[in-house]
Amino acid sequence: MPQDLGMKDQRIRDPVHGLVVFSGADPFEQLIWHLVDAPEFQRLRRIKQLGFSELVFPGATHTRFSHSVGVFHTARELVGRLRKMLGSGFCERDAEVAVCAALLHDLGHGPFSHTFEGVEKARVNKSRLDTKNHESRVEAKKHETWTVEIIQGETCVGKILSNYDKEFQSQVAGLLIEDSPSDIYAAIVHSQFDADRLDYLRRDKLMTGTEHGGFDWDWLLNNLEIQNLTIGGDGDEDPFPAAALILGSKGLKAAEGYLLGRFHLYTQVYMHKATRAAEGMLAEFLKRLAEVINKGNAANTGLSEAHPLSIYFCKGGDALPNYLALDDSTIWGALPLLARSDDNLLSELATRLNNRDLYKCLDVGARAKSAAKSDAIGTFRKLLAEAQDAGEFETGDALVDRASVSPYKFHDYESPKALDKVIIRKSDGSGGYEDVEELSPVVKAMRTEKFFRVYARTPEVMTKLKGIWEEAKK
Repeated sequence: MPQDLGMKDQRIRDPVHGLVVFSGADPFEQLIWHLVDAPEFQRLRRIKQLGFSELVFPGATHTRFSHSVGVFHTARELVGRLRKMLGSGFCERDAEVAVCAALLHDLGHGPFSHTFEGVEKARVNKSRLDTKNHESRVEAKKHETWTVEIIQGETCVGKILSNYDKEFQSQVAGLLIEDSPSDIYAAIVHSQFDADRLDYLRRDKLMTGTEHGGFDWDWLLNNLEIQNLTIGGDGDEDPFPAAALILGSKGLKAAEGYLLGRFHLYTQVYMHKATRAAEGMLAEFLKRLAEVINKGNAANTGLSEAHPLSIYFCKGGDALPNYLALDDSTIWGALPLLARSDDNLLSELATRLNNRDLYKCLDVGARAKSAAKSDAIGTFRKLLAEAQDAGEFETGDALVDRASVSPYKFHDYESPKALDKVIIRKSDGSGGYEDVEELSPVVKAMRTEKFFRVYARTPEVMTKLKGIWEEAKK
């Protein structure tokens, strides 16, 4: 049974949401406060929400801690809307599981978040190539997996949840590893309008100071409705009814603003070339550091054997306590030490990252838009790979960056991802509904933006890359 954890209200003043209050009279909200106070959650203060974006947008120093508190608050607002719409059919327990999962959804992020996760994936893939016994290799853990381990493990967060309610603990962990919402409460954590997206879009816009990414949150919330959909039927699966969050007909323009704002924030902020250059340099730096340490040469890096990075990257070092010892400050603090490394690439990258001396960008994708040859990018990639195989580039000389940003992914009702759709009630009074892409010419006209950039270590490398591009576009 829930415990009485105290009677005093706690407050956090947030730049996006104002005063976020945790009621002392509510055992569940006191549980949330105790989770916020746990060391694993406090660690999120030392992981920036946008990683290197502050190199371009100096105000973007907000953390995953403030974001997670904001996601909790947003989830609580969504629950308030559900409570009004469902009336006597509202389930307090399911709502609390969703709100708690929303709060804890980012617990498993490593330093510099997705960059670190990508390095771990690359390391595991390389390990598979280096060993004949593929079955002995484990999969690279995503941050969601680490999150579940923290929630269910021998951690302060795990103990707090276990003492509160062990079944509740398992339900929170289970919800966080779902791919798609299983019910209307899970949609608060996984959907087009989940609490995570609804917080980070507003927060990142505010903290970067950009005018991109704005949308009418109050109107969006006010127009949320619940609709029973029939989905599934793909392959051998029978169709089944599912409750989903949709928007009333007056919410169409708000939905357009939300999708456009999200698309613009991704293309103009998250995909900024300077940010991506720093991320690429950090990834190259961490892969090299892990390789040197894993070979037993930690002394050559400039770090002591007791440093958290030395411990984590040594063989068998990727245990949960070692992972939790890592954050952004661990890496920033290690850079001056690594600048004195015997490894030239490590030393150079550490110095350059510390001084914001970034690789320069050759935006092949942008150049290809005006090239006469339709497959110029493909030809460039082939020629670059041949030049690298021929030894014309050293390790770390040229960093390739490929990415795409989709404004909106359309899903059929037969798809398991059907609940990820943005659905709008028709304005003709029929009570019918339709996917936003079918009702909005604006959304229908939006196209996926693809990026292909190469970052050059030196002016000489840039000259070589431009020469390859000139050859590729012929």
